Amino acid sequence: MDAVAEGNAPMPQIRRHYDLLFREGPGGGFVWRNRDSGLVLTPTRMEWRAAGQQRFTDWSTIEQIRVQTGHIPKSGYFGACEITFRNGRKLTVSSLDSWGSADASRHDDYAEFLQDLHSHLGAADKKRIRFVAGMTEGRQIFGKVAVFIGGAFFVLLPLVLLLITGEIQALFIMLGGAAFIVPAFRIMKRNEPRTYNPDHLDDDLFPHT
Repeated sequence: MDAVAEGNAPMPQIRRHYDLLFREGPGGGFVWRNRDSGLVLTPTRMEWRAAGQQRFTDWSTIEQIRVQTGHIPKSGYFGACEITFRNGRKLTVSSLDSWGSADASRHDDYAEFLQDLHSHLGAADKKRIRFVAGMTEGRQIFGKVAVFIGGAFFVLLPLVLLLITGEIQALFIMLGGAAFIVPAFRIMKRNEPRTYNPDHLDDDLFPHT
């Protein structure tokens, strides 16, 4: 069986629908608005519809599951689950809205999807699949450098100016910078590259403040 099948097939009776958006492919790139949404999990397979095609796959085709969280300034926290199939195709399910903004109203549905996805996997699947959490090592290093530079320019430098000049504007700049740097630092800590236990999903795998 191919990693992802297209077309029609008998539908299992026990089905759970999740109103979440997803993207096919390696991720990245600009998308003005994502309209692909709606996934179904059953005890034996996952189903979704994209590019006008109904698609489905059983658990034996999954090669890796990567779970991470993120933060968008003035928007909030979100979660993303990237599923890689053995033929190299990827499906990324998130709690974002169609415009790419964080949507707290989708957190519960996303958490249930994440928990149900792992609970449907059998013992053989859990031995075969790679379960990884957080960013890749390259993105983690880049993120740490960005957070360090941002902290130096928007928190440390205004603090020094405040102490030297006593200008109140420096305090406002420092507080504004901290509002961006602190969530970014928290996300970096939550997304340290690591493996995780599919039978015990820890709190850092889910989006929250």
